[in-house]
Amino acid sequence: MSKVKVGILGAGGIAQTHVNNLNNDPRVDIIGIADIKQENAENLAKQTKHAKPVGSLDELFELGVDTVYVTIPNTLHVDAVLTCLENNVSVFSEKPMATNLADAKKIKDAATKSDAIYNLGMNQRYAHVFKKVKGLIEKGELHPYVAHMKLNRGELLNPAWTSNPEITGGFFFETPIHLLDLSRYLFGEAVTVTCEARQSISESELDSFTILLTYESGTIATFVTYAHSGWSFPFESLEVYGKHSTITTKDLDHVMYSPGLNQKIEVEEYFDVSFADKWGYVEEDRLFIDSLVNGSKQPVSAEDGYQTAKLIDAIYESAKTGEKITLSEYKKELETV
Repeated sequence: MSKVKVGILGAGGIAQTHVNNLNNDPRVDIIGIADIKQENAENLAKQTKHAKPVGSLDELFELGVDTVYVTIPNTLHVDAVLTCLENNVSVFSEKPMATNLADAKKIKDAATKSDAIYNLGMNQRYAHVFKKVKGLIEKGELHPYVAHMKLNRGELLNPAWTSNPEITGGFFFETPIHLLDLSRYLFGEAVTVTCEARQSISESELDSFTILLTYESGTIATFVTYAHSGWSFPFESLEVYGKHSTITTKDLDHVMYSPGLNQKIEVEEYFDVSFADKWGYVEEDRLFIDSLVNGSKQPVSAEDGYQTAKLIDAIYESAKTGEKITLSEYKKELETV
């Protein structure tokens, strides 16, 4: 069986994580690493068997890649992804899909027309703690009546680019997007969203959000996310409340499940599990390669990614207007273009 020939576009930290995973997959041959900084491409290429360091996406195409991992800054994703899909080259794009809804729609449409596969990297769906939550919901052991999500990004200081919306696309696209996507994965599509937001410490954007969401499953959820608390732990948490039952996560290290009254509480901890495994990167890479090799469904399709992009857009709109937004009616004109 011929191997999947992979190119990496962008040789930063997250590219390193994917290269480590792909190096351990016998179905994969990483043949090119592209970065505008030649030194970065060369350094990452040295960690593969024989990948060639190059400077552009076009040079990856010239090498004959079957698929490209797009691991460049958030605001640069769209052009690279569209170019891949137009050339029928499959693409794994790190989040976000795009930093505005119109561009996300362009990718969704291009993915529909292309013979290639598009996948959005939303690794936390495959973190052990959240797989536990998902499993209990799917088995019917926990009905999620109410949920609370919390994420503090830290400080918008380190790395410095996290405070620059010209790179991130906005606060929500950098880290909070993970829990928002996860909420759709666990509770179904959002029905309504209401948001209050403030510009607390940032000189350029909203950085403090309190959000109320309802979902098609009937779940009601609150989500608070902000950039001004420092890395106080747990910096990320999820609480889901069922009938006399609760499941709680603390970061991606700890999950506690109380199944009912007068029952034993179950605790699972993943402190000693490797970063890439604990955070879900190992499984999402395996599932993406599965989709290329076996024809199985990719982890996060363009349609799936578009719904998260739409929800983020609605959150910003609600923050601006103060209005509750019904997602089924929101920007319907885009859907008819």
